[in-house]
Amino acid sequence: MTTSFIFDKKVRKAAQWLLLVGVIITLGAQVVAHAAMTSGYRVEVTNVTFHNKNGLKVRGKLYRPKEVSVDNPAPGIVYLHGYQNNRETSDPYAIELSRRGFVVITLDALGRGNSDNQFSEDEPGFDPTYGADSAFTYLQNLPFVDAERCGLAGHSLGGEWTYLAAMQNPEVKAISYSGFAYREDATTNHPQNMLMIFGKYDEYRQRMTETRDFEAEWMLSPQTKAAFGTVTPRFNTTYGDFSDGSARQVYMTHTTHVGESFDKGAIAATVDWFNQAFYPNVPLTIPAEQQIWRIKEFGSLVAMLAGIFSIIPAGILLLGIKPFSAIVNTPSSIYRFDKKTFKNSYLLNTLLTLLFLPLVMVIFGFHVYVVHIDRAFPMMMVNGVIFWFLVRNIIGYFNFHRWVKKESPSRPEVNYKELGVSDTESRVHLHWSKVWRMALLAIVLFAFIYILEALPEAFLMVDFRYKFPYVSDMTPYRWLMMLLYFPLFLVGFIHVNMLLQAQLRPAPGKTWFHTMLRKSLIGIGVVLPPLLLIMAVQYIPLFTIGFVPFVGPGGALVGFVINIESMVVLLALMIPLGSFLYEATGSVYPGAILNALIVTWAFTSSSVIAPLPV
Repeated sequence: MTTSFIFDKKVRKAAQWLLLVGVIITLGAQVVAHAAMTSGYRVEVTNVTFHNKNGLKVRGKLYRPKEVSVDNPAPGIVYLHGYQNNRETSDPYAIELSRRGFVVITLDALGRGNSDNQFSEDEPGFDPTYGADSAFTYLQNLPFVDAERCGLAGHSLGGEWTYLAAMQNPEVKAISYSGFAYREDATTNHPQNMLMIFGKYDEYRQRMTETRDFEAEWMLSPQTKAAFGTVTPRFNTTYGDFSDGSARQVYMTHTTHVGESFDKGAIAATVDWFNQAFYPNVPLTIPAEQQIWRIKEFGSLVAMLAGIFSIIPAGILLLGIKPFSAIVNTPSSIYRFDKKTFKNSYLLNTLLTLLFLPLVMVIFGFHVYVVHIDRAFPMMMVNGVIFWFLVRNIIGYFNFHRWVKKESPSRPEVNYKELGVSDTESRVHLHWSKVWRMALLAIVLFAFIYILEALPEAFLMVDFRYKFPYVSDMTPYRWLMMLLYFPLFLVGFIHVNMLLQAQLRPAPGKTWFHTMLRKSLIGIGVVLPPLLLIMAVQYIPLFTIGFVPFVGPGGALVGFVINIESMVVLLALMIPLGSFLYEATGSVYPGAILNALIVTWAFTSSSVIAPLPV
């Protein structure tokens, strides 16, 4: 008769309350985030969909201050996010502009979020602005927008789209962009009323500005002299006149590329810029430095954390009923890792993790010089990560089996059954009756967290995010992408759970929760430090001497180092889920399947489908 905590009445009662509290916190945080996004419900925020000039569907988010109407039209702004982002990344700027009287549209640019995709620059009708031109036209045609007072704003690649559109369209009367730099074709009044925002520690400085020291070199560059018409312009100072389109400013902020989208000073500079250009008619003047967008970001973060950890009490309740109760099992307490096993596993994991950037370059080199893999696997940012993840874990998988064969003669407890890898001791074999139950359990838990995110998003337009887009609702095409990439992530997470839950299993704690917590902390301590080391090697030189170690062709490696931050967060959330399901079932597979489902969702819902901008 089982003695698993799953059937303990007190545990199940606590799980019911924890699940209820977790769901309430998740929904409450989404409501708070929505309230901040709507500026306390003074701004109406709605989904909009329109067709691009090449016929593709573009989804956006429309911010309309409630005092704005056909009889009281307002100036309008289209904000364009960067390459690996979606419309929610633009929320800080959109929130602060809309609460000050602007109508704002933020886009899922083509190939992002819920918009349609364009796969190649060679396809007929390819739009190099990824929907920006059509969005601007759509904005101007809104009956409550003053078409004569409309501008564009954007970040990174969205900044480039902003610049290009303004150079081609004289109806764009003012622009603000960050993480991108004007080029030599800029003049003193073309594009009109231009604000450039750039971080002192922007990792893309070489690609965007061709400078090694942005602060020392940019204002002396030929581009700046041509755009400003003065010999020695200074940062954070406005030159020219808004009335004739010659207003110019370069605002330098002390932040990184990603930080430009979430920088208080940069947002305030943009608000002031468009206020001076368009003078919106608002009943209440709000200082540019008085900002509320952080409430929305923190709300979506709390919702994500509460939602993810609600999976644990939901799992406890599910495992106590049929058909899932048949896979409940208490892990054996005989095996626990020794110092030699921990040392060898830690060193191998560290070495394989540090191959991240070299393996990214290998797969990109294969794509450029051998065969274009995006024809089969369209998400190139995912392809770089998954290639490393597969190589890392396939090598680790074979090392795990070598370790079992080597250790089992002298340590009988080192066998596949004891470790939760198999139903037999000497080889990997699973009974079908367990396989389908483990898979179904993971799918039901995934469906729970997907509904908990996607259903409120449909009404509140708040996804799970913080700085980076983590997970959001999916289009049919992105569901197909999930089916494509899921098996690859599953292979990787099977070994991750073999390593963390089986091979590095510590001595049991006083309770199942203590054991789960101990294993989670060990797992985080094994998996995350090498990734954090890569970030440290990139950012310590950047912040101290201004040197960017990992750049790559066209700045390709910069983006992957930036994305390590979101990878660290995802792994830190997945490890406790794997530990819980191992303690509940004695098997590595339920956690591996659930980890793979959630992480595949994260990558396929948030990653770009578009040609590489290198």
